[in-house]
Amino acid sequence: MARQAASRPVPLWRLFLRMGGWISFIFAAGSIAITLIANLQTTLADRFDAEAVETVATVADKYTETSTDSDGDTTVSYYFDMAFDTRTGARMRVSHSFSRARYNATGIGDTLPLWYLPSEPDRFEMERGAYRSSAGIAQVIGLVNGVIFLVLFWFPARWAVEAVRARRYGERMQAKVTRHHRTGVRINNKPRYRLVWQGADGREGKSMLHAYDTLQAHPVGSTVAVYQGLKRSWWEGDTGAREAP
Repeated sequence: MARQAASRPVPLWRLFLRMGGWISFIFAAGSIAITLIANLQTTLADRFDAEAVETVATVADKYTETSTDSDGDTTVSYYFDMAFDTRTGARMRVSHSFSRARYNATGIGDTLPLWYLPSEPDRFEMERGAYRSSAGIAQVIGLVNGVIFLVLFWFPARWAVEAVRARRYGERMQAKVTRHHRTGVRINNKPRYRLVWQGADGREGKSMLHAYDTLQAHPVGSTVAVYQGLKRSWWEGDTGAREAP
């Protein structure tokens, strides 16, 4: 049996989600997480500016790690095991990744400059200002994510408001179904379709995404109820029927 399209008024928030608004929240969550990371990095950078002690670390060992992604591409990471003494005489052993050139140019027993926090000697920098640079990069990424969130939120929100306004105030008219358009979108490995219609004025309209069985009740040549908005018409099967006065 074909699943029936909406008959009762569809809430604004549900229209927003159906129009892809939910994707914006992924970027919102990412922006929040990256902002928290940036704040943490900034706090550490401030601590290094105030407390960091410079010393010399000795390369005790060097090794590589190889990882393979889902496409089969391999990535090689280069590490040094290093030892250094704190100003209190404690012996520390730490690991850090380096570029391939630095890895090849440095041998076991060589020394490298290192900055550490006396209160947390396992917290260190191999390049002065590394935490400050990481904080800056994270802030830029967070800002970009925030802009993407606003864009992805704005358009579905505007479309959802337009659909609700058309349902409430637009002219309700009959339109002729001209085709079922198969899109490139797949959900649960099943293609999604749009109902396409033509109004009496000759203008074409398209529905939201639907599974094919939803549209079987509206074959090509049949008529469907649509609400005419300011810029486009909206299928009643998407917006739901107009609220009773």
